[in-house]
Amino acid sequence: QQQQQQQLQNNPPPMKLKTRSTGTTITALVAQNSTVLILAADTRATDGTTVADKRCEKLHALARNVWCAGAGTSADVDALVRRVKFAFWKRGALTKEGCGGGVGNMQSSSDGRNNSGMTMTMTMMDATIAKEDREVPSASMPAVLHYVRTRLQKTGGSLGANLLVGGYDVDSRRAHLAAVHPHGSMDVVTYAALGSGGLAATGVLESRYPVIGSGECSVEEGIRLAVDAVRAGVDNDLGSGSQVDVCVIRREGVLYRRAVVREEELEWIGEDGGECLETPAMPVEEVAASGVNGFGNVPFAIQSKKVVSGGQLHAEEERRRWLTGVLGDE
Repeated sequence: QQQQQQQLQNNPPPMKLKTRSTGTTITALVAQNSTVLILAADTRATDGTTVADKRCEKLHALARNVWCAGAGTSADVDALVRRVKFAFWKRGALTKEGCGGGVGNMQSSSDGRNNSGMTMTMTMMDATIAKEDREVPSASMPAVLHYVRTRLQKTGGSLGANLLVGGYDVDSRRAHLAAVHPHGSMDVVTYAALGSGGLAATGVLESRYPVIGSGECSVEEGIRLAVDAVRAGVDNDLGSGSQVDVCVIRREGVLYRRAVVREEELEWIGEDGGECLETPAMPVEEVAASGVNGFGNVPFAIQSKKVVSGGQLHAEEERRRWLTGVLGDE
C-alpha cells in the first residue's frame, strides 16, 4: 500500500480540467482629432451555456481619466481592476498629503496644474458613476499601462483578462488606447474590439472607421460606430447580448451611460385568451444588413419529427427481432 501511494505521488493520474466558455463584445476607438476616447460593451455575463447576468458592468474606472473594458473571466477582470484602482488611489493620496513622491500619478503644483501648465482636474463627472470611481485621482496613462502590463506578466497568463485600456493623457493632451492581452502583451491602436464577438465588431470598425475620418471623426459618429460594432457582435455571438453601455472620456471629464441600446424582449400577445410569443416585424433593409453575411435574421422554417421510444423492453424485443431476421431463424 505504501508503494502504491508512493507511485501515485510520483506519477499522479492525469486530470482533465473543465473549462467554461465566456462571451463578450467590447469595442473602443479615438475620435475628435484623437482627443476623445469612446468605450462600448455589452452587458451579458455567461457561465458556459447559461446567462449568469444580463446587467453586468464591463466598463471599469482605473483612474479618474483612465477607463478600461474587460473581456474574459469576470472574477479575474474585477480583481485586476480593483488592484489597479487601489494602487493609484493610494499613490494619489500620498501625493495629496505630501507623504510621498506620487510615483505613477501626474505631478502637480499647488494650484492644481501639471508640468505642462494644464489643469488636471476633470470637472465633469457623470452622476451615474459610482462614488468610488469618482473619488479615484487622475493618473498618467503610461503609468497605468505599465502597472497593468507588469501584473499580467507576473501571472504568466493565468489571469483570463483581456482589456481595452484607454483614457485622456494630460501630458500629451491626447486620447490613447491600448489592447492588453492575458500574457501582458500590448498593442497601441486607434480602434480595437475584443471578446467572442470581436471578429464581427472588428469587421464593422474596419469597414466604417476610415470612412468617417478615423481619429478625426466627431464624437457622435464615434459613439454610433462603437454601438453598431457591439450590436454586430451581439447579432453574431450567442455569448454577447442584453444591453450596450457607453463611456466617453475627454479633457472635460467622463460621461458614462448604461443601456444606450436596450435589450430586445419578446412580448406576450394573446387575443383569444391564449398566450403566444411574437417578435417585432423588421424592415427588409435591416434584415438584409444584419447577421452573418446578411443572412442572420432571414425568416426560416424547421421541420422536426418525433420518435417515441417504448422503453427498455421494447428495445430488447426490437433487437431480438432484428437478430432473428439477420440469422434467418423464424
